[in-house]
Amino acid sequence: MPRSYPQAKARVGLREVASSANVCVMTVSLALRDNPRISLATRERIKRVAAELGYHPDPELSRLMNHLRGSRTARGRVGVAVVDFYPTANYVENVYNAKIRLGAERRAGELGFSVTTMHAADYGSNLANLVKVIRTRGIEGAMLLPSIVPMELDTSVTWDGVSVVTTSKSILAPRFHCIVPNQFGNTMRVFDTLKASDCRRICAVFDELFDERTGHNFTAAVSWNQQDDLTLIVPQGMESSDRAALVTDWIARHRPDVVFAQSDAVVAAIPRLRKLNPRWKLRLVGLGAHNSAGFPYLDERADLIGAGAIDLLGGMMYYHETGIPACARTTLIEGQLVRARRPGGAGGSAAKGLAWTERRGPGLR
Repeated sequence: MPRSYPQAKARVGLREVASSANVCVMTVSLALRDNPRISLATRERIKRVAAELGYHPDPELSRLMNHLRGSRTARGRVGVAVVDFYPTANYVENVYNAKIRLGAERRAGELGFSVTTMHAADYGSNLANLVKVIRTRGIEGAMLLPSIVPMELDTSVTWDGVSVVTTSKSILAPRFHCIVPNQFGNTMRVFDTLKASDCRRICAVFDELFDERTGHNFTAAVSWNQQDDLTLIVPQGMESSDRAALVTDWIARHRPDVVFAQSDAVVAAIPRLRKLNPRWKLRLVGLGAHNSAGFPYLDERADLIGAGAIDLLGGMMYYHETGIPACARTTLIEGQLVRARRPGGAGGSAAKGLAWTERRGPGLR
């Protein structure tokens, strides 16, 4: 009579632990190695889940990966391309994208990855040629920077053999794994904070293309707060002076308690509004880029988006996840509300009563 043997139990891997702990594979890998970038509470929870599932690291695989990490760090073999889609190679990069790039370069350096800057404009915006060069150079990962206008890439290009992460929803197609600010959640926090400081009429002003390339997340949050009639979308095709005049008239007519603004047309409108009524203490909450006026602002943590994109790419390259994914995942980064101290007394009420982090820095982007 043939002897029966118990069926071998499938090995529990990082993916199973990540799924049960509801985190990404890279977070599990870092937590199990006691990396301080993962909070102690999260590390302990992941270790507990791993123990309950019966996870044990494969010693041979661990030895191989340690060897690869060492050789890659020393020789710079793992390459990551940071790709932009600006209209020209010498296009002046905005502050937000520059912070994403710097965050990515910093994290890549920590992990021992080499970084190559690539401009789509250098290839005549021919995506097939750009991807061919990435493969030819042996670059394993690509991080796509936000586009200045919403755009669709050539979907006939497969990206096979290259791990790809985008840092914006402005790349409409194809859909890659993406790491972006929690735009809806961050805006909800802005409104909660403003309402807590007795602001009731909250106006919002966004540029038309900005609203589109952020997936309407900001305007969705404004709508949820029932402020639709107090939202202005500034047409992109207007001249700068006309845009400033439009914003000036609109704000003067609505007389808001505070303006949550992304459009630089609002900055241009401020001197005009002060001429209309010098006593009016304009309260403004900005988004993103530097502003010498020092208004409070929503910091979307662009540097962490860049660093997080590299972490995500590292996990994808480790598991050879390349090409266009069948089901794209989106990772959200929480922003922080910052109250900047304004020089002098002019407009000093702009931040009054808002319990935000004290920090001097950016305003509108």
